[in-house]
Amino acid sequence: MAIPRILLTGCGSPASQNVLRCLRLAPQPFYIVGADANTYHLEWGDLDAAYQAPLTTSPDYLPFLIHLCDSESVHFLHGQPDWDVSFLSAHREHLPAASLLPDPHAIHRAQNKYTSACLWAHATIREDVPLLIHDDDDLRRAAASFGLPFWLRTTSGAGARGSCKATGLDQARAWLHYWRLSAANWEFMAQAYLPGPEFAFQSLWRDGRIVTSAARERLEFVFPQHAPSGVTSSPVVARSVHDSAVNRVAVAAILALDPRPHGVYGVDLKCGPDGLPRPTEVNAGRFFTTSLFLAEAGCNLPYYYVSLALGLPLPDPPPYDAIPPDLYWIRHIDCGQVLVRDGQWRSKRLRPALATASAP
Repeated sequence: MAIPRILLTGCGSPASQNVLRCLRLAPQPFYIVGADANTYHLEWGDLDAAYQAPLTTSPDYLPFLIHLCDSESVHFLHGQPDWDVSFLSAHREHLPAASLLPDPHAIHRAQNKYTSACLWAHATIREDVPLLIHDDDDLRRAAASFGLPFWLRTTSGAGARGSCKATGLDQARAWLHYWRLSAANWEFMAQAYLPGPEFAFQSLWRDGRIVTSAARERLEFVFPQHAPSGVTSSPVVARSVHDSAVNRVAVAAILALDPRPHGVYGVDLKCGPDGLPRPTEVNAGRFFTTSLFLAEAGCNLPYYYVSLALGLPLPDPPPYDAIPPDLYWIRHIDCGQVLVRDGQWRSKRLRPALATASAP
């Protein structure tokens, strides 16, 4: 094959931009086409060609993709937003380019957090059975089942959408009332609140077997003060970890949703009072926003992903813990990003410590 030609849909998102950066770090050159409904966002990134796309919900979207794949001779296509992942998986047989996506049923199970949580409870991966929340009676049942606080969230969506640490029934009622007055047509669910550390597990699979994976702990979130829950999903500071419990539970969570995983799967996990991790959601068919962290640390999953789909030579990474532990990825809006090994901090402390003012 000559230079592989890649189409990234929804490429104006931060997550897709990092997939693009990962592909530009690869030893293999790629011709990369970007498509997005927002023409402003197409100004970002090192693209070889850019096209404004119809909305995914438009009847013109599939003809647009078919025409674009043909006119740009696209070999492989990847979408980052959840709606694009669903669309591409459902229409893969009509598209003249390869993809590496789970089947639509697995995508649905992953994107519906209530369905995921029910499957995990059935597989005894989580002890709590989730409850759908429609009215005050459901909220009372949630408080009786999980105690206070409990976790209130939407059954779909990214970025901790609609999430709230419900410390009381009045607060939970007000939270639901607010979103209904805002005309948000969201379905809500309740689960046990998990107070411990939060982890993310990113993995690549081929025909039911794991190819490689890496895990990190989220230590600080982007603009947590803007979310009532204090959680916005995307980290400002993340630390690579080697944790066998995180690996084991993440793999079990994926297999409960898809017995034959194929492609890329990310798992969010949070620890309970006992310190053990539980899954909170699976992102199937797309990468976490921080894919660039893993690539800079030595595990370029987007490059491996495209190589696997196109039959290109693939490195032989370990199935687990593909990057060293205790690497810190530090980033923020307009600040750039930096990879730092623990103990190699630029900042210094004055020693001896400055004394506080004392009485004469």
